[in-house]
Order: sequence, then C-alpha cells, then structure tokens
Amino acid sequence: MSDSLRTAILAAASAVDGARAELGVLDGAAGDGDHGMTMSIGARNVRRRLQASDRTAPADVVREVALGMSDVGGAIGPLYATALDAIAAVLEAAGLGATADVPLLRRCAEVAEQAASNLGHAQPGDKTVIDALHPLVVALRDAEARSVDLNTAIGLAVQAAATGVEATTDMVARIGRASRLGERSRGMPDAGATSFAIVVRALAAG
Repeated sequence: MSDSLRTAILAAASAVDGARAELGVLDGAAGDGDHGMTMSIGARNVRRRLQASDRTAPADVVREVALGMSDVGGAIGPLYATALDAIAAVLEAAGLGATADVPLLRRCAEVAEQAASNLGHAQPGDKTVIDALHPLVVALRDAEARSVDLNTAIGLAVQAAATGVEATTDMVARIGRASRLGERSRGMPDAGATSFAIVVRALAAG
C-alpha cells in the first residue's frame, strides 16, 4: 500500500504543478490569482519531502504530505495540512497491515471533510473546495452501502468531485476573498474545488 500511495501522491503533485496556469486564471476571476502558484509550491514541497523521506507507513507518508502543504502560504495550505493530518490518524488507527478498501477510503474522506470544514467554516454551497469534497464523500458512502468494488467506487468518487466542480460555476462565493464580489463571483468554477478534483483524478490514476 505504501509504495502505491507514494506513487499516486507524486502523480497528483505533478498534475497540480501542470495545472498552475489554469488554476491561476480561475482564481483571478474571483480571487487574487495566486491559487495556481500556491498549489504548485505545495506540490513541489510535497515532492521534495517524499523524495527525502524513507518513511514507508501510509500514515507517515501522508503526514509528510501534510508537512509539505503546511509550508504553503494562504488559506489552502493549512486547509490541506489539517485534512491530511486527519487522514493520517485514520490510517494509523487502521494499522500497517490495512488494505485499501471502500470503508477505509470513506472514513478518510469523511474526516478530511470534517477537518477542512472545522478550520475554514465552509459548507456545501459556499463555492469552496468543500463543494468537490462533499460529493466525493457522499459517493463513497453510497458505494459502501451498495457493496461496490474498490475500483468502481474510486471511479464514482472521481466523477462526483468533477460534478461538484461544475456545480460551483453557478454558485456565489460566501467564504474567503471571493465572497466580497457577491454576484460577480458567479460564472466560473471555484479554483480550490478545481485543484482538489485534479488531485483526486491523479491519485486515482496514479
């Protein structure tokens, strides 16, 4: 699990780094335009930390990622770091011999959402990263309830996050800098939700 997790995280870092310009344009429409740069810095921090670390336990790998994101400025770095620390705690409780399955993914997604919401005070509909994360959580809950296999559940989660991003296009921002624009924040997908969906898609493919 640890080798595949590390590989997937590095793939996600590369995907976010590659989307720097796109994310900057999206953030420029309703924010200060630095989201692409911020996420790119985070991706590079994560890559450096993983390459320098010999830790192999899944919880330790995720904590390295959290540390990489905690060094990023702005609101998104602490948000990711807090959510990742919560995920690491779930993985640690599951034990070194734990196998990735739908219930484990669902628990990780749930604690990530709760941690991010507690820190940023955002709820679904506020036009933030939560609008991509919450549908993913719902998709995993549904997949678990229907005893869907892992690969199918991951595919459903990726699609749910993407659908959540699309939904933010018609939302008015209620949290963060973009909230000051009111109705003018409507018309473009949220940059934070978009970058999260990019991460999820890359993790799934990696």
